[in-house]
Amino acid sequence: MLTVNAIIVTTIILDIGIQSVIIDRILRAKQKKQRREEVEEENLTRYESNTSSDQPKGWEFKILRTGSGGFRSRKVLNRVCAEEAQAGWILLEKMDNHRLRFRRPVTARDRDHQCKIDPYRTRYGISEIVETWTTIIILLIIMGGAALLGFSAMNRFFGDWQTRAVRQAPSLGNGLGDNSIRQSPSPTPPTSP
Repeated sequence: MLTVNAIIVTTIILDIGIQSVIIDRILRAKQKKQRREEVEEENLTRYESNTSSDQPKGWEFKILRTGSGGFRSRKVLNRVCAEEAQAGWILLEKMDNHRLRFRRPVTARDRDHQCKIDPYRTRYGISEIVETWTTIIILLIIMGGAALLGFSAMNRFFGDWQTRAVRQAPSLGNGLGDNSIRQSPSPTPPTSP
């Protein structure tokens, strides 16, 4: 029975090892994506503020983010734009399915107290950390459920098997130890008649 327990414990430990690798990959991918987006936002979508620019003066900008491609749906996009319009924000560009860039005149700050939303919010929907931990917990539940189903199936399959202890070979008792395989019988001294 010790061997079966060792196999089960090894399987569970291996499963935990796989889970930790998957969780690590998820977190690293999110960090890499976040760094790439920060570089893009700082470098590729820069708005110049020099005097020769044809951009109007007195504007403020913000980026609104959501998790898992929430702005892919036209209905959600229209709802977000309507909410932001209450605070004077105008959609400037849709960067991708999870980032929108807005602008508004600085004079719109005077109406901030009338808004039903936070005019300077940068997240729409659930926060990124909640989304990450929800994903991790769901993965752990799925993998734990698979391990439990596997354990119960193996327990049903092997549960009725009888185990017997292996008989030990008789010891030679001649002081040679267990390393000798087989010794030829030693000659016995002749007996006198």
